Amino acid sequence: MTPFRIIRESVRITFRSRSLWMLALLLYLVMIPALILTGGLGAAASTVMLHARQNPLGAAAVPLPAFSAVEGILLLLALLFLLTVTSLLSWAVQAAMVRAADAAANGETVSVCEALNLGRERWVGLLKLAFTLGFLIQALGILPALFAVLLRDNTAWGSAAAPLIQTFLSPFNVVLGVAVFLLMMSIALEGARPRTALGRIGQLVRAGWRGFLLAYLVQGALALTVAFVFAFVLALVLILIAAAWLSGSTAGTAIAVVICLLTAPVGAALMTFVLVFSTVYFTLTYREAAAAAAYKKTA
Repeated sequence: MTPFRIIRESVRITFRSRSLWMLALLLYLVMIPALILTGGLGAAASTVMLHARQNPLGAAAVPLPAFSAVEGILLLLALLFLLTVTSLLSWAVQAAMVRAADAAANGETVSVCEALNLGRERWVGLLKLAFTLGFLIQALGILPALFAVLLRDNTAWGSAAAPLIQTFLSPFNVVLGVAVFLLMMSIALEGARPRTALGRIGQLVRAGWRGFLLAYLVQGALALTVAFVFAFVLALVLILIAAAWLSGSTAGTAIAVVICLLTAPVGAALMTFVLVFSTVYFTLTYREAAAAAAYKKTA
């Protein structure tokens, strides 16, 4: 199947599979706890950096709770455990989406409950993946913000630690994120154990690396397009609100509210489309890479 045919088939499945859209909405729900946890830690880190820079934005001084090194380690472990559990749930929903996309590619229709019925072996595989590489990803993800909070008494180091560590760890996080996603797909589609899936992914990447690269480029282009649209709408809303505030008129604020009400459903639909389409596209790309790897093995 050529790349164009894969894209066309992905679009067709995306618009025809109701189960995939329902699973995408479920994925949003299971990601809420992780967003709250990481958002809280990010807010604490931002408060530290604002104070370290003499609070240039004039933000309110929010005192951070004092805790010892032992309490900080326990807090970190508890946070990592909660983030790992939430990531496990999100991977389970993503695995269900992959299974639903695979069934749709075979001309079959599965319900949400059938897609979520992963079976014991897949759950065990996802559990092992979550508490190994998943745990590592979560630790690397919160490390910059954590250093900023732990070094809050040394404001100069605290404000510099987060951006420096984040810049250094970004390549590792990207590589680990790609590896974990492909491992999750192997577990979902083939029921492979994590160690077996690691070798399997190596075979598939060697056989179909161009397809996976194109899939990430297409996904990135779609995500950037949606982000650009969101940024344009947000800038327009902020300009209208600022103009209304400066002029003392409520017309600009009313227009901004109407724009938000009209564009919010469209934005949510676009985000969901990108999520569903990307899942289908990666599933079809995985299938093509598996077929290429099998052909090379028998040739």
